[in-house]
Amino acid sequence: MALLTDGTKPVAEATLHRWLQEYARRRGEGGGRSLGDLPLPVLREKIARAHGPLVESVARKFLGTGEPLEDLAQEGYLGLLSALEYYDPGKGVRFSTYATHFIGGAIRHFLRDRSRMIREPAWLQETAGRLERAIEQLTAQLEREPTSGEIAAVLAIPVETVEEIQASRGTFRVVSYDDSAGGDYDGILESIDDDDEPMAIHVENRIVLRQLIQRLRPFEQQVVYEFYFRNLNQTEIATKLSVSCNYVSVTLRKAVDRLGKLLGEAEAYDRRRQREHSIVDPYTGLYTYEHLVARLDEGISRAVRAGMPISVIQFQIQGIPSSGRAYDEAMEACGNRLRTSIRRMDMAGRGEGSTLLAVLGGTGPQVEVAARRLTSVLEDVGPQVHLPLRIVTGTAWHPEQGRTAQELLTEARRALDEERDHPRNLPKAA
Repeated sequence: MALLTDGTKPVAEATLHRWLQEYARRRGEGGGRSLGDLPLPVLREKIARAHGPLVESVARKFLGTGEPLEDLAQEGYLGLLSALEYYDPGKGVRFSTYATHFIGGAIRHFLRDRSRMIREPAWLQETAGRLERAIEQLTAQLEREPTSGEIAAVLAIPVETVEEIQASRGTFRVVSYDDSAGGDYDGILESIDDDDEPMAIHVENRIVLRQLIQRLRPFEQQVVYEFYFRNLNQTEIATKLSVSCNYVSVTLRKAVDRLGKLLGEAEAYDRRRQREHSIVDPYTGLYTYEHLVARLDEGISRAVRAGMPISVIQFQIQGIPSSGRAYDEAMEACGNRLRTSIRRMDMAGRGEGSTLLAVLGGTGPQVEVAARRLTSVLEDVGPQVHLPLRIVTGTAWHPEQGRTAQELLTEARRALDEERDHPRNLPKAA
């Protein structure tokens, strides 16, 4: 069995059930103490860590979306915590069954917020946001949907611009997460079903579509080309190709579904390539420092939303050369060992010189225990690279020791320097 982040073995079913019953009771009573005098937040953290494998299992089902597994897992943990607040052990439902729905729901909500497969330019997002707010205000005032002219008057822009933005938003929203998972592509299909008229496709999207259309079957290619590029309606296409209108409609629907999936695959591939070339340190295979800081800021936002802690560990690897092949091999080996020794919801990155970092979600003061275990794990790399490695660590956790990424990293570095200059000789984790 894999160890949890704090180095303990997975919790026995009976113990976990007792924790859940205790948490539900104390939650209803306002958080009084018992069960070894554990504070309620600590008990919640222990329950959350014990369900790490469940969260990771659900998160893996969404890997095809192109989002990093640790992001999916962190959002899943928010769903797990929501489930914990509503769970009633007295109803006889297993917590894992109950929580699975909350975990999946939290991940889907996260993906819907980040799901435009064709990215909108910044200017379009800003203007479209103003347009949507104007529509809401006018609808409330007029008690009906406003016309393009009324919207244009409020925003002081031409009517043509309003109509162009609305059309653009339709094409940019063709593929949402739900659509790519098997939905019906409302943006395009509503036009196909209701109007029987082709949609205006902007030049940027035409370029993308031209490349993807080549992967459709020949007849599908011809129907899509006639509909989107030559602006023929379905009746005109049916007449030209000597087939029924219904056959054109079915073919177009299937082609749109296929194009949506191809767009999703292309976007996911591009994101993977970008990550591989810009956010991963080539020596250790871990995140670059800059990317880890950005991800830590995101993690802090999640922690605040969930009322959970988040912590940072800095590891300084001593006993290796300052450069050369031995240095590269040692850093690569330590990076691999660190990455495989933390949970999927956690993150690891490269700091300056021979410094590595780990970000542990849902972990507060217990980060000291995790740091001792991971220190032992990294020092065990020494014989592999034939070097007498010694690891010095510093830790910090949110919110007590820092409220921003930079504050946490600064505090962890201060603690590392203090430990290096005045070692405490703490016992290693079992």
